[in-house]
Amino acid sequence: MTNQILCPVCASENVYCLLNTFHCKRCGNIWKAAKKKNHDTDTCRFLAPVSPGLRTWEKTKSIEMRMEEKLQDYLKRSQGRFNLDKESRKIGDISMALFRRYVRSCVKNGTLTETKDRYGIVWYSRAE
Repeated sequence: MTNQILCPVCASENVYCLLNTFHCKRCGNIWKAAKKKNHDTDTCRFLAPVSPGLRTWEKTKSIEMRMEEKLQDYLKRSQGRFNLDKESRKIGDISMALFRRYVRSCVKNGTLTETKDRYGIVWYSRAE
């Protein structure tokens, strides 16, 4: 009977052992096997059994929908206009650079307007 090990990050079965560490072929994650008190076998020969309670993460919404929700949240919190320099560097699981690109594409599409005030601060608001 052979046991399989799954990657703890992506739950892939494409795992190989190299220098007493496990490597995932799909995501590139590297980890070591858990140390046991009576450890008399090589970690590469002994593979941990598949855990039945392994959770998989499924995103129900696309990244565009989540960014649009964050944009709506910023507009709602700041009475219809917001500044990207005042916002935090990470928006949940969306990086700030990705959100900036999304805001720039909204400005190009015409759904957002970009205005500068007399101090040079750029404000974004919905197009009228």
